[in-house]
Amino acid sequence: MNLKNLPAKKTMKLLALLLTSLLIASVSAFTYYSLTISSTITVYAANVYFIEGTDNNTGPGPVILTLDSTNTTATITGLVAYKNASLTYTNVTLVYNNGGSASQLRLAPYTDPSTNPEDFVYVKFLLNATTAGDRRWLNYTSDGSSWTSPGSATSWTTTGLGASAMWPVVIMTKANATATASQTVDIAITVDVQ
Repeated sequence: MNLKNLPAKKTMKLLALLLTSLLIASVSAFTYYSLTISSTITVYAANVYFIEGTDNNTGPGPVILTLDSTNTTATITGLVAYKNASLTYTNVTLVYNNGGSASQLRLAPYTDPSTNPEDFVYVKFLLNATTAGDRRWLNYTSDGSSWTSPGSATSWTTTGLGASAMWPVVIMTKANATATASQTVDIAITVDVQ
C-alpha cells in the first residue's frame, strides 16, 4: 500500500486507526496483569487478659463481674454512685500478663456516656500500675447538662505490665447532690495491649 497515492484525509484516518489499535492492544495486555496472595492465619490466645478481683460480689450493688470465654471482655454491673460523695471500687477486675515479656498498656474510650448527665458528677477509670508513672486515667465528667469525655486514648505505659504481674482497674463514681435515684449511665473503655 502506497500512502503517497492516498488523499491526506484518508491517510490521517488510517494512521489514527492504526494508533488506536496499538493503544487498545497495549491496554488489553495490562488488563490481565495480577498478583496473588496466599496466607495461613493462626488463632492467637491473648497473653494479657482480665481476671476477677476481690471487689466482685461485694458492695451496695452488689458488683458483678462477668468475663467472656477468653477473659478479654469484662462486663461490670451493680456499680453505684452516691449523691455528693465519691465511691471507689479498687479491685473489681485486674489486667493480668500471662506472657513471658512485659506488655505496654493504655486506656481508651470505647462508648461514651450519653444519658443522665444531670445526675452524675464523674465516672473515672484508673489503670493502677505498680509504678506511679505508669498509672493511666480516663475521666468522664458532667457539668449537669452534658458529659465531657476524655476524647482520646492515654499514652502507653513506660515500664509495662511484666510477666505474671497484674494491675487492678479502679473505678470511681460520684452522683450529683440533686440526682434522681435509680438513674443510670453506660460507659465502655478498652485496655489496649502492645
